[in-house]
Amino acid sequence: MNYQRTLRIYEWISYILILGATVVYFILRSRGAWALNLTLCILVLAIFCRLMMERTRRLAADAENDQLKDDLRRLTQLYAEEKKKNNA
Repeated sequence: MNYQRTLRIYEWISYILILGATVVYFILRSRGAWALNLTLCILVLAIFCRLMMERTRRLAADAENDQLKDDLRRLTQLYAEEKKKNNA
């Protein structure tokens, strides 16, 4: 699974959890403190999904940076070889 798809999955799960927490709160708000605890647990899960989304975004950026570094090394090596060829 690529990074973009993983990002979208975490994003949509967090939106669904936030919407679910809102629905649970308004349906169960007169039932006592356990309803508020349930809502809080759902919101904590939504925050966890957001953190996982940011982690995935950072991993994607790190992977892209590593790929760019490898490309730069390869191009530098090709440039040095071409320069050596032209000087000889």
